[in-house]
Amino acid sequence: MKAIPIRTLATALTLGAAAAVAWADGDLVRFPENYAEGTHYATVERGNIREELFTSQKAIDAARSGQPLPSGTVITMEDYRGGKLFRYVVMEKRVGWGTQYPPEVRNGEWEFQAFNADRMVNRNENVTRCMACHKSREGQDFVFTLDRMKVSN
Repeated sequence: MKAIPIRTLATALTLGAAAAVAWADGDLVRFPENYAEGTHYATVERGNIREELFTSQKAIDAARSGQPLPSGTVITMEDYRGGKLFRYVVMEKRVGWGTQYPPEVRNGEWEFQAFNADRMVNRNENVTRCMACHKSREGQDFVFTLDRMKVSN
């Protein structure tokens, strides 16, 4: 049996603990029922995956003016696979959110939640993966498509 490096084990335990905390918090992020009434600001295509992104005009205006996205910002992603709606992923920013996560996982004040196509919470989705990926965009308020917000119609 091969030994697991301590750093790798510590990271895995930290990510697992963060995921447990996210679920224990009582699902902070709710499905944004009126998201499509907001601004559709980007379409991202990768192979047979198409992502449609929506947020508020207030978030778009903040991005355009070079300001941080305000508390209350919700970004909703419709995830299509093979042309069919597969799921939704929602990130929401609120003052004071995210403080329970260790620095290597924390995404500022953002929380994430995955929803099935029927808009019910997907408890099988590990939203810590979202956090780990978005961590690389710390300089863009943890949002991959921040530049797309700045130029949307």
